[in-house]
Formats: sequence, structure tokens, C-alpha cells
Amino acid sequence: MKLRSILVAALLLAPTAALAAPGIVTVSTGLRAGPGSGFPLVDRVPGGARVNIHGCLRGNAWCDVSFSDDRGWVSSQYLEYLYRNHYVYLPDYVDVIDVPVVPFVLTSYWSSYYEGRPWYRRHAYWNNYWTSHQSLATRMTIDPGAARIGRAATRDAAIALEREGVRGRGAAAISGRDAVTSRRDGAITKRDAAIATRDAAIAKRDAAITTKRDAAITTKRDAAITKRDAAVAADRMRAGRSERIAHERTNVQTRNPRDAQARMMREQAASRAAVRAQPTPRAHEAPRVSAAPAARPATPHVAQPNASHGAPMNARAQMPAPRAAAPAAPHGGGGAPRINAAPHGGGGPAGGPGGGHEKR
Repeated sequence: MKLRSILVAALLLAPTAALAAPGIVTVSTGLRAGPGSGFPLVDRVPGGARVNIHGCLRGNAWCDVSFSDDRGWVSSQYLEYLYRNHYVYLPDYVDVIDVPVVPFVLTSYWSSYYEGRPWYRRHAYWNNYWTSHQSLATRMTIDPGAARIGRAATRDAAIALEREGVRGRGAAAISGRDAVTSRRDGAITKRDAAIATRDAAIAKRDAAITTKRDAAITTKRDAAITKRDAAVAADRMRAGRSERIAHERTNVQTRNPRDAQARMMREQAASRAAVRAQPTPRAHEAPRVSAAPAARPATPHVAQPNASHGAPMNARAQMPAPRAAAPAAPHGGGGAPRINAAPHGGGGPAGGPGGGHEKR
């Protein structure tokens, strides 16, 4: 049984090996163990790498390729195929170049290439997976990035083929594809214009709302500021008027002579009242004034009356009489008595009776 499987696999793979054609991978993609993105990853093929295309499934969605020492499946949307010495985008040229159609038998395929892989022992599970997903492997999808690169190569190939005089379905496919691309670009442009119009309307509405709101805020703020300034101006006017009235009143009081005279009279009356309010000293409390003159040279001692006995004498009686009022004393005799003269007790003054006139 095992030998039969090997022979069937050899028969299936022999034609594909003979019909292998050069190809290029447009962008980096994974080399899978089967025609589907759910199969285990065998290797990673970088963009621009050259591969050998052995064939594709019916529907040309997945192709059997070899890269380096590995063998696996790559989606046709990432492949360029060598056609008439030029590389063209495989999905656009599948009907022109007649890519070989190959089947996928998981048991024989895995036995030929993946016996040492860790997931090989689960080939029964993956066989069931392939059975349930086989219909999905025939549906072709297009990656825009990979298609852009591949179609650029196709365009170059078409130009080269036209120069060589080769016109066919490839050129028609390119024209149709360009028309589709133009229509799609027109739709995108129209959509962008609609979006731009909508954005302009939204911006205009927002600008109107902002302007209206700012105007209301500005008006309200200006009204508040005007009211505050009016209140401040009124307060300053009242303060200035009060200060001016007080200043004028002070000037009037200072410059009015009647007011100055009345103020002077009031001050004088207050001074006299203060003088009257002081106590007056009595006669017996008057200060005692000594009638004795200041000591003079060569002047005889004049005895003072004893003021400690009897009532105090009048201060005026104790004062010496003025010299002009005293009568001239004769040179003979004991001389005329003097006011405030001391009694002759204990001897008279120098000269005695009959003495000469005392010189003052």
C-alpha cells in the first residue's frame, strides 16, 4: 500500500517538475505546507525572491513552488510568472499563459517533503482540515500592495510585447484592468470630494457657532467692564467733590478776617480766664523783702527791725525811702532819725551824737 502511494505521488509530481517555470515573489509571504493560509508555515520567502512555479490549483488561487531547498504553496496574488522572457502578474495572465493545473494530495505530498517536520505526525488532522477547507483554496483574493508591484511588471512586459508586435489577450486584460482601476479611482475621488464638502460644511458650522459664542461672551464682558468703570468713575467724582468742598471750606475759614479776629478774641478771652483762675497771694503770705541794701564798703551796719515779734510790717514800710524824699541832715547834733533804723541799744553808730552826716 505504501509503495502504491509513492508511485502515485511520483506520477503526479513528474509532470510538474518538468513544467516548472521561473517566477518572482512580489512581497514577502509565507511558504505553506498546503494551499491555504491555515496550513503550517514551512519557510518565509522575501519580496523579490526568485522561485520555481510548478503549477497551480484549479482556479489558480494557490500555486506549488519551490524556494531554496523547500517546497510549498504560495498564493498566486504574490507571484509574477515568466512569459515570453518578461515577468507578468500571474492573476492577470492565468488565461493567457495557461499555467499548469496540479492537484494537492496531502498524504503523498507531505510524505515526499515533510517527513522530518514536527507537524508531519498530525497529517490525519491536517487531511481533515484540507477536506473541510478545499473549497476556500480555489477562491482568489488580491493584495493591493502585491498587485501594484506585479502589475507594474506586467505593464513593462506589455510595453515590451507591443514593441515586439505581440498583441493579444494580455494587452486586453491590461486595458480592462486599467479601465477598472480608472473607475475605481474616479469613485474614490468622488468620495473624497464628498468628504471634503462635508468637512467644509462642518468647519463652517463650527466657525459660526464659535463666532456667535465669542460675540456673546465679548458683549457680556464689555458690559460688565463698562458698568464697573462707571461705578469707579462715580466713586472718584464723589471723593473729588468732597475733597474740593473741604478744601474750599478750609480756604474760606483761613482767609476770612472776621473769623480770624473772632478766633483771636476767643484765644485772648481764654488766656484772661486762665489768669483769673490762678489763686491770688494774701498780704501776710507776701514774700518778705529785706529793706537792707546790699553790702557796701565803708557803710555802717544798719539794724533791721525784728519782724519775728508782733504783726508783720507792711512790705512797703520795710522798703527804704527814696533818697530824694529824705531831708538834708545838719552837721551838728546826733542827726535826724531814719526810717527802719535800728534802736540805739548797745551803742550808736560810728560818730555818735554830734557825728557827721552818713554818706550814702
